[in-house]
Amino acid sequence: MLSIGMLATSVTLGGLAVGALLRDGDESTAPGVPIVVSAAASATDVDSHAELAVSLTQANGSVQVRATVTGLQKDVGYRLYGYSLDGTRWPVVNWTGGADKVQEVTGTAPVAIADVSHFVVLRSDRTTVVTVYLSKSEGANLGPNGS
Repeated sequence: MLSIGMLATSVTLGGLAVGALLRDGDESTAPGVPIVVSAAASATDVDSHAELAVSLTQANGSVQVRATVTGLQKDVGYRLYGYSLDGTRWPVVNWTGGADKVQEVTGTAPVAIADVSHFVVLRSDRTTVVTVYLSKSEGANLGPNGS
């Protein structure tokens, strides 16, 4: 036997579920649980032996970038650039290298994670130190809530 209160609860919950499906994953209107999209990639350059690992999190229409870099020269200037799939480049962060140190730098990129192609660390003389590409295969290193 189903009570009126239980029926009303079932209809309300069913309506919320259908509403969430109809919104097609729009994170700004999803009730209750925010959707976090993230990605990660890493690479080692065969010439410089520098290593770059980036982790990205989508937030407020841009991407939060956290990069871990090793193998840089002490007291040399570096800049991390991001590139979109259409070739647009944007600077993420500048810093000075430290010998034999793991360095973590952060910044933002004005693009959605799905539009990011790769990141490049350049020395102040504009030579490439290390490049890391994000995989575009379905589901690789990219998913809601970090999965």
